[in-house]
Amino acid sequence: MQSILKTLFILVFFTLMINTVKSQNCKCSDSFDQTVQTYEQDYSLFQFKVTDENRKLYKAHTALMRQKAMQQESVADCKQVLEQWLDFFRDGHTYIGISTETELNSEKIKISEKRFKSDYKKLAYHKNPLLGIWTSKAYTVAIIPNPEGREKEVDFVGVLLESTNDNWSKDDVKFELTTVFGNRYDAQFYMGNHSPRTTTAEQQNTQQLSFRNNIGDWTKVWPATDMANPISEVDLKFNQFHFTEVEGIPYLRFPDFFTVEPAYVDSIVKANHDKLIAADFIIVDVRDNNGGNDATYYPVLPYILNGPIKIPNSGLWMSKANIALFLESSGLEEKPLEEYDEEEREMYDYVMSLEGTAFFQNPDYDSTYEPDTIYSPSQKVILLTDENTVSSGETFVFRANQSDKVVVYGQNTAGIIDGFNGLTKNIGCFDLTYPSSFRASDLKDNPIDPYGIAPDVFVDKDVDVLSYSIEHMKELIQQEK
Repeated sequence: MQSILKTLFILVFFTLMINTVKSQNCKCSDSFDQTVQTYEQDYSLFQFKVTDENRKLYKAHTALMRQKAMQQESVADCKQVLEQWLDFFRDGHTYIGISTETELNSEKIKISEKRFKSDYKKLAYHKNPLLGIWTSKAYTVAIIPNPEGREKEVDFVGVLLESTNDNWSKDDVKFELTTVFGNRYDAQFYMGNHSPRTTTAEQQNTQQLSFRNNIGDWTKVWPATDMANPISEVDLKFNQFHFTEVEGIPYLRFPDFFTVEPAYVDSIVKANHDKLIAADFIIVDVRDNNGGNDATYYPVLPYILNGPIKIPNSGLWMSKANIALFLESSGLEEKPLEEYDEEEREMYDYVMSLEGTAFFQNPDYDSTYEPDTIYSPSQKVILLTDENTVSSGETFVFRANQSDKVVVYGQNTAGIIDGFNGLTKNIGCFDLTYPSSFRASDLKDNPIDPYGIAPDVFVDKDVDVLSYSIEHMKELIQQEK
């Protein structure tokens, strides 16, 4: 039975998107009730997010949002109500997407880069620093004024010039911006599957446009900005994994842990091994890191750790619906119960007996991890974090911070690490995603959510944290001599 349970555990942790049978009811009040039921029963952290101390507040919030849901007619408006209800949990691993294809954005605005650049000069676009060509990871867009005659009343539109995402093509509308005040905007952002997400955006400077809710930053690539200093390689490649040197100091940038494979990271660190081990200190930047696969950063750990670290053993929330999905991922759902062999039946009976409990396969609180090799154990490491360091980005910070070599600079991480491994349930017009797992067995007493992991040295987000951390680290090393 233990071997099958281990297989089940592994399958669950690699099955991040599982759908139940689809219903077709799109009445918002019904969708709201199904949403509440799903998160109350199946969300692993519900018991920690709603306690005796705040239960009345939660019930009042739910009643108020239910009244609003009864007033909504469109799927998009209903989604906003559901998301507002979900905000109570302050958990970036819970989210709601629109599943009906009719609500997915398919609008195109014909544009060519040549024509845009011509219009830029003719129409004096240079007077507004927002207008221009911007890039973020897989996408390059032209931000243009909202075209005359367009039905949507917004101020600006980001129209795709090119993309490496096969779900997107040239001329697709990627986002829309409506001015709130100055350089702040209400935004409608279209996610990877073209579903809308309501958020806000702020133009931080002439080079950077930031979207909230962990959607990320965009960098202006044309025309050249009028800033006194040209854009640095760090800023230009901020949305890419890369190695460079800043003032001769090795610098590793991880914008996420899913766009590159561990083997690629391993090849980069090996190619720069001599520089990494010779420096007095190195810099690892996980600001705006929106997570992915923990394995991606393991090739860097020999340069960061100076000894073994403790990794809490995780668990599963065994609700009735989650058990059904876990069994589905194990392949047993397709097999009639009477055809189970003795070991399969024993495992099935045991799993069913766990309903309504937290299941931890390993009874010990944590396990020990140590790289096969540790490089430059007396070297220092600058680790840069911010409020947009989430999910596996936070896991990395949690593990790296156990090393005496590491000093963390910046702001608290996002605080969405206690629940993970999202399961997705379809309720008709919406896909509901929620964590099914627990980071550790002591979440009630030692939570990380929702406040995140605090840095060793807090640096306000308006301060150039990279420059400050370098100056601070040099002074720290000097004082330790």
